[in-house]
Amino acid sequence: MTAGLPTSVPPQRHSPNPHSGWVTPPSAIELRFPTSHRPPTQALIMNWKFIALPILAVVGIVASAYTVAKQNAAMPAPPPMVPPVSSPYGDRVSGSGIVEPSSELIELGAPVSGLIEEVLVKEGQRVVKGQPLFIIDRRALTAQAAGAEARAFAAEARLAQSRSLPKPETLKQAQARADQTRAAVRDAQGRLDRLRAIGEAGAMSHNELPTREYEVANAESKAAEAEASLEFVRKGTYPEDLRVIEADVATAKAEVGMIHTELDRCIARAPIDAQILRIDARPGQYAAAGPGAKTQMTLGDLDPLYIRVDIDELDAWRFSDKGKAIASLRGGRQASFPVSFVRRVPLVLPKKTLSGENAERIDTRVLQVIYVFEDPNVPVAPGQLLDVFIESAGDAGAPDPVAVPVTEPAAAPTSSTPENAAATAPDHAN
Repeated sequence: MTAGLPTSVPPQRHSPNPHSGWVTPPSAIELRFPTSHRPPTQALIMNWKFIALPILAVVGIVASAYTVAKQNAAMPAPPPMVPPVSSPYGDRVSGSGIVEPSSELIELGAPVSGLIEEVLVKEGQRVVKGQPLFIIDRRALTAQAAGAEARAFAAEARLAQSRSLPKPETLKQAQARADQTRAAVRDAQGRLDRLRAIGEAGAMSHNELPTREYEVANAESKAAEAEASLEFVRKGTYPEDLRVIEADVATAKAEVGMIHTELDRCIARAPIDAQILRIDARPGQYAAAGPGAKTQMTLGDLDPLYIRVDIDELDAWRFSDKGKAIASLRGGRQASFPVSFVRRVPLVLPKKTLSGENAERIDTRVLQVIYVFEDPNVPVAPGQLLDVFIESAGDAGAPDPVAVPVTEPAAAPTSSTPENAAATAPDHAN
């Protein structure tokens, strides 16, 4: 045994737990070193443990709270890399303007549906009115045109043939047939006359006379038929029949013209003198025609350039077409260009052109105003977005404020009747 230590474990100190009713058992240190026999160093360690742990917990909580507060703190907004464009006018109306051709953007679609056979222009190329831009496949229409042209040629040949009648050979043939029938009539009549002359002498047979008379009648009928045929050949084609053939020719030619029109529609042409701004057509690509179909080319007249400005409807009343205006570039280059008023769109429209700013209103309507750049060589391109500042009309065009009448409080009645005097007199009894 070590000196100074008890030879046996002292009896346990039982202190009932007032909440649970259980007896708290002694710790291992208490069992080995009772309070009366505990070394001074061990007692000091026990005291520091109960002091340091709460301090460390408080420090951890404070550090966590500081870290969370620092992370949730609002970051200061960085200074703008490019200073915003400033207006030279004190009282002004501003808006976003998009550069566009003076003819506005012309979105050209396919005139007919089909495969694109060839694209004849390039982006940026200057074209004149009527110049071919691209061609749709025309093989089927070309075959139809060949058949229609053949039918028209046949109809014209029939018309020429009808107009050439009577032909000299046919006329001679009909004349010869008529002469032959007339000769046959004369021969039959001669035989009949001779038979009758013989019959007067008593030598004519009773059966031979009807036969001769039949031959004469038959010859006369054939002669009449030959004379009618000769007259028909001499007249040629009747006017009614000629008009029917002419109508057939006109129908065949109209069919040819319709097919050639469809062939020409397969060629997309420039509607005005303009510049090609964008090409979406590719050879071999299918192009659909009709409402909602894809645009194949975009073109417009860039001489001069216009800018379409959207003015918020809340500032529309402050706009004046007499005020000066400038258009300023966005981005790193601070440049402004004077513009002149051209026209305004009378109808206020929903806003469609967006500038991309965070504070931009999109659920609004705008007044569109068209300006023209005074410098023809201004370094802007169609579709570019600029800031436009317009000198305002000032307060002269502002509406008069609506006067709101002020209602004065009603005065108390001042009647001299005893009842009113008693009702309005202060109560001194209270």
